[in-house]
Amino acid sequence: MTGAVKVLFVTTEIAPFSKVGGLGDVAGSLPKALRQAGVDVRVVTPAWPGVLDKVAAAGLKTTILPQHVCAAYNWEIREAAVIRTEVDGVPIYFLRAEDYNGDMYPPQLNFWSASPFAVFCMQALELHRAIDWTPDIYHCHDWTSAFLPCALAWHRHYRQKGGRSVMTLHNVAYQGVFEPDPFMLASGLEPWCFSPSTMEFYGQVNLLKGGIVAATAVTTVSPTYASEIQTYESTRELSGVIYQQRHKLRGILNGIDTVYWNPERDPMIPERYSLKKMSGKDLCREELLRKSGFDVKTQDPIVVCVSRLVEQKGFHLVLEAMDVLPTLGAKFVFLGSGHDWLEDGLTQAAAAHPDCIKFFKGYDEPLSHLLYAGGNIFLMPSVFEPCGLSQMISMRYGTIPVVREVGGLRDTVTDADSPGGGDGFTFLTCDRDGMLWALSRAIERCRNGAAWQQIVSRAMQQDFTWNRSAGLYKALYQEMTA
Repeated sequence: MTGAVKVLFVTTEIAPFSKVGGLGDVAGSLPKALRQAGVDVRVVTPAWPGVLDKVAAAGLKTTILPQHVCAAYNWEIREAAVIRTEVDGVPIYFLRAEDYNGDMYPPQLNFWSASPFAVFCMQALELHRAIDWTPDIYHCHDWTSAFLPCALAWHRHYRQKGGRSVMTLHNVAYQGVFEPDPFMLASGLEPWCFSPSTMEFYGQVNLLKGGIVAATAVTTVSPTYASEIQTYESTRELSGVIYQQRHKLRGILNGIDTVYWNPERDPMIPERYSLKKMSGKDLCREELLRKSGFDVKTQDPIVVCVSRLVEQKGFHLVLEAMDVLPTLGAKFVFLGSGHDWLEDGLTQAAAAHPDCIKFFKGYDEPLSHLLYAGGNIFLMPSVFEPCGLSQMISMRYGTIPVVREVGGLRDTVTDADSPGGGDGFTFLTCDRDGMLWALSRAIERCRNGAAWQQIVSRAMQQDFTWNRSAGLYKALYQEMTA
């Protein structure tokens, strides 16, 4: 790609090999769209336990490069083998080393558990020696790769490179905060960068803060979230830092992989369908009812939810409404795992109301596809949502979202009762009554076939491809290298 901007994605997860959340989806999808847009993009990521097995299972050809990458950390040389593969034209480099034999996201952060992420960032800066390709821009994602912009700005060796970096904030709730000793000495960062204007955060290291301050440009995953994170209500003490750096912040809405999430081709659903031929969705609905133990002849709308069961996703609102849900005249199917108290609450609700509530504990990829395809309504009452992918997926499958007007949900879902109509149902207040108000409207409207089909048609025609986002990122890269 002669003359193209050269960008190295530095990410600790990438779908489908090491996906934990939305970051993995973005790292797996956005580079493909950027490549098609004419950006010479490549990806570097750790080979966490089991990752290379998944690469092999996918039938991908791999090459172990002759030269390792090395980084100096804690007075030692940390070395990693480089394994190259290619996915849809995007070169991916997996770094295999002892540093990456543990948990991708350690339950507790300290010097030892944070060290692999610093080592990974420095090895990413050394990757050009092994692949004979030097990026113009390092594109980093969340706190786990935020050390890289810090190194370009303040490391006693790497600050001589003069490199440019983009820091993308997928979820500011996770910041990489831990005690400074002995990290500051071991990392090679200049002592003066541990200050309130750079990495120091109430006496601790905050990697995400450092990355935001040090990066050439900062992006986040939706325009509304870019505004929200500048407020104390959303981001607490970090909001002031983001506000100070707002001159280099822009919100670029995520897309979804519309090849993978496509009801016309999805091999995981019992019958494929499209907006022009919706009969397959009725068969998916029947299978979902059957699998959930409900009467397949019921005419009740099916409300589905596929989610991590954590506070962010608003499941405390769902539990608070459990006395009302059985009276709404709908079937409810939940799929997810997370905090014990939320799992227990859904389990108890399903046991108390087996005729209208079903909870599938855990995560099952084929089952998630069935919920998206077989449901009528998708419930997503998030407390905060940087972008959200589930509402886009559900709309693509003709399953209408009920969402709170926050973050990317506000940017992607328009209320059906707004002037000119919309493609979902929204509520603003983060409380039980607000959620029930929007959910009741959706269930009532679903019983009106003609009106509902108009909403479904609008939803399924929304463009959630990565094309627009890739164009905006390409423009940013070109601006940075001009």
